[in-house]
Amino acid sequence: MANVIVKFNKQDYHLACKDGEGERLSKLADYINDKAAQIATVMGSVSDIRLLLMTAILLADELDEARDGKVMAQKDNQDQAADLEKTLEHTLKRIQDITRQVER
Repeated sequence: MANVIVKFNKQDYHLACKDGEGERLSKLADYINDKAAQIATVMGSVSDIRLLLMTAILLADELDEARDGKVMAQKDNQDQAADLEKTLEHTLKRIQDITRQVER
């Protein structure tokens, strides 16, 4: 096990992680600390717990937006495919109707 020191709201915290994962843990902690600093700048002095909660909500919102964006992109592709299928069916029907008229 590796030990990593991360900073949150100007305080150091010692965290344990698997060997080789220290750099990733540090980067993630830095990202969280940066988000917390943004909130603290706007909100002023708040307790660590409240700041952590607001940071978690902000990160959950980012995650939700990222997931919705992906789902929406897939939905848009499905909608486009369905629209193309309808257009092709309509075009095929028109061709059949024209063919019948010409044969008469």
